[in-house]
Amino acid sequence: MILKSLKNSHSYLIVIFLIFSIIFFTLIFFTKEFQNIETNNVLYPFLILFSVFLITTFHCIGLNNLIYEKDVIKKPNFVVGMVYLLLTTPFINNLQMVVFSFGLLYFLYSLLEMFKKKKPFSLAFNSSMILSIISIFFPNILLLFPLIIIALIIFGNIDWRCFVISLVAIIVPYLFLWTYQSMNNDTLLMPNIELEFQFNLLKIPDFSISEILWFSVLGIIILRSVLELFLWIYKKSIRSRSSFFLISFYLLFSVLIFLFSKNSESVFLIICPLSIIISNFFVYFKYSKISEFLFLLLLFSSIFYRVSMI
Repeated sequence: MILKSLKNSHSYLIVIFLIFSIIFFTLIFFTKEFQNIETNNVLYPFLILFSVFLITTFHCIGLNNLIYEKDVIKKPNFVVGMVYLLLTTPFINNLQMVVFSFGLLYFLYSLLEMFKKKKPFSLAFNSSMILSIISIFFPNILLLFPLIIIALIIFGNIDWRCFVISLVAIIVPYLFLWTYQSMNNDTLLMPNIELEFQFNLLKIPDFSISEILWFSVLGIIILRSVLELFLWIYKKSIRSRSSFFLISFYLLFSVLIFLFSKNSESVFLIICPLSIIISNFFVYFKYSKISEFLFLLLLFSSIFYRVSMI
C-alpha cells in the first residue's frame, strides 16, 4: 500500500521520492507545451525545466519537514511532499510562480515559528520582508500581509510593535530599490495592487478526459479533506489546531489573490496550503482503505494527466 508506506519517516522515502520526481518532470520534456517554447537559445527550455524540477523538489521536502517539525501533522510521514508534487501536475514551465511559492515557504515558516514566542519581532519582520520582495514582481502578494496579524492573534502574542515592525519591513526593500532607481534617474516603482474579479477565470474550457478525471478526483479529495479537518479539528493539540486555523486563512487569501488577479498563474500559490489540508486527510482519516483508494486515484490520474500532455 503506497499511502501506508508514506506514513513513516524512513530515509529511503527521500530516494524513492527523488526518483519519482525525476520521472514525473522528465515527462514534461515530451509535452507539446515544452516543445513550443519560443527562444533563440536551445538550452533555455532545459534550464527552465531543470530549475522548476529542482525548486519544486526542494519545496516538497522542505514543506514536508516544516509541517512535521512544527507539529502541524504530528505523525511522521512523507505524504505532504508527495501531495504537493502531485498538485503541480497541470503546471509545466511557470518558473516565476514556482520561485514565488518557494519564497512563501519561508513566509509560512516564520508564521508557524511565532507560536508561543513572547517577542516575535524578528519573525514578523522576516515574514513581512519576504512579502515585500515578492511584491516588487507580483504586487498582489501583499494581500497575504493580514496573515501576519492573524498569526499573532491566533498564537496569542499580538503586540503593536510587531505591527509597526511589519510595516517597516514592507518599506525596506523598496527603499533600496528606490535608491538604485534614483541614482539611474529611473521612475520609482510603486506596488500597484490590482483588484479586478476575472470572470473568465471561472469559465470551463474544453477539458480532455485526463483533465476531467484529475480535477474530479481532486475535487472529491478537497471536499473530503475540508470536512475531515473541521469535523475533527477540536481533537488536535493546541499547536496543531492553531496552525490549521492559520493555514485555512492562508488558503482563503491565496484563493482571493487568484480570483482578483489578472495573472491566472497565481493559482499556483494555492497549492501549498491546500496540500497541507489534503495531507491531513490522508494521514488521519480512520477508514484507511478509502484514503488509500483516493490517494491511488490522485497518483494515477496525475501520471495519466502528465502522459496525456505529450
